[in-house]
Amino acid sequence: MQPPDAVSEALLKEKFRTRISPHVIRLAATLPDSDAHRLLAQFTPDPQELHEHAEFSDDPLHEEDADIHPFPDVVRKYRSKILYLTTDECPVYCRYCTRKRKTLLSTGHSQTPLAAIGDYLLKDTGINEVIFSGGDPLMLPVSDLAERADYFLGLRTIRFLRLHSRAVTTSPGLVSGKFLSALAYLRRQYEQKQLAMVLHINHAAELSDEAIHKILELRNIGIPLYAQTVLLKGINDSADVLADLCITLSRHGIQPYYLHQLDRVTGSAHFEVSEPEGKRIYAGLALRVPPYILPRYVRDSKRGKYPLH
Repeated sequence: MQPPDAVSEALLKEKFRTRISPHVIRLAATLPDSDAHRLLAQFTPDPQELHEHAEFSDDPLHEEDADIHPFPDVVRKYRSKILYLTTDECPVYCRYCTRKRKTLLSTGHSQTPLAAIGDYLLKDTGINEVIFSGGDPLMLPVSDLAERADYFLGLRTIRFLRLHSRAVTTSPGLVSGKFLSALAYLRRQYEQKQLAMVLHINHAAELSDEAIHKILELRNIGIPLYAQTVLLKGINDSADVLADLCITLSRHGIQPYYLHQLDRVTGSAHFEVSEPEGKRIYAGLALRVPPYILPRYVRDSKRGKYPLH
């Protein structure tokens, strides 16, 4: 991470929004310097974001392409599921975010009426899952989030609903009693359907005592928890660091799910680990943890994820 000079700092501020939650700042102050750096570097503006790279773009997964973008806030890369972008807001702004064009550049979020999306889903019975992403769904008022989840789970064709969130470890207070009660209600109301959460966690240091408490509360109401991780240079590009993460996740009842190769989004080249190096790291990880807590190493694309191992 390079310290910005006055000019680059002004350019960064003009180009990309910055947000680091109070929880992350407090947590970093309690960590050893190396772990604090690995945590804060994910969210701190860096002049290297201003460097142009030919293979990096604002929409590396082509989510805005009309053939997979039926509504402004819906992406359909898979036959059986849609990605529902609930908001552009997050408790933190990851500098390597795939949707940097929305989250760090956002001038407002366009929300499609639920009934319009519902009609689309009911006309295509091949779709059985809705994934809430963003931004971070937990940034919505709980009543709003619960209303949207209730609507989709109430559709006869939808059997699975998944919440993807960074907030559990970066702003655990958003996992409020009201939020937990809403999830518990949805589980009772739709007991024949599956409600799960996928947490974005890149380093074991992110699992603070407060986050672990919230994770336990989620488990206590029966929410299956999975984790996705992005392979990041200088953050977790080590088999030992990733093994520590996988073991820590498993200890707290979270299933390691995906290890993502970096999406080539504008301003993130300094985070990229090459595929050959990533495969070497992943091979080392596979020697350090049992196969049942080994995440799948993948690269995402317009047409979905494909394995890199």
